[in-house]
Amino acid sequence: LIHVLKLLLIERSVLVVGQSSDLVTACACAFLELLKPYEWASNFMPLLPTNMIGFVNSPVPFLIGMVVESKQDTIDLENDGHVIQARAEGLTIVNLSTRTVRFTTEPEIVETIEGCPTPITQVTSIQKKFKPIFKKSTSLKSFPSFIAGGLSRTELSTIDAIRRVIFEYLKGLAGDYFFMTMPRSILLGLACDVKVIFIVPSNHIGNIAKNPFGWKSYGKYNDAMDTFDFYPSLFVDSL
Repeated sequence: LIHVLKLLLIERSVLVVGQSSDLVTACACAFLELLKPYEWASNFMPLLPTNMIGFVNSPVPFLIGMVVESKQDTIDLENDGHVIQARAEGLTIVNLSTRTVRFTTEPEIVETIEGCPTPITQVTSIQKKFKPIFKKSTSLKSFPSFIAGGLSRTELSTIDAIRRVIFEYLKGLAGDYFFMTMPRSILLGLACDVKVIFIVPSNHIGNIAKNPFGWKSYGKYNDAMDTFDFYPSLFVDSL
């Protein structure tokens, strides 16, 4: 799951296939939810007809779902010529019927994903707690049951714990960068609603995190142009 999310973050396409339109659409939408605090900015189609399978060769990244009639049909779909070619170019397939993930065969991407650390300890711990809950639950196994009865407190708290682990992990993938967004009217004392985003190296986080106006240390306000001029020489440490 985490590897699939990382692939989406680097704008690689994902195809979700299964025999139930409810499960396929729910899974596709869940990927968007689990990507937070980031947002998927490319094509998203929770259901695409199988006769449009050629779409998987689109040069634009996508997250799409497809519904077929049987488990064998999902396997046949994975072996379709369009899909095989797309996998070599970055496509990953999540097969809900066989409960497998066929990752992209693009060499550079495989190395990148495998080389990126994952929160194995936290995930393994939650998985151990989740397995017995899943065996007893009906809501987690049936979409209609989930809609009718919802989740128990135990189920809800466990799923929430999984979401928190994934959220913190994905947020940490920003590495040495710290993202801060606030109204420009606050930053510059001007009457406007434009938002700006500052991307700050980690060695400068202390200054900005402790002082909301610490960004002023890295530039000068230009009265004549009514702009804030950023000076890299004040921002980048000497080698």
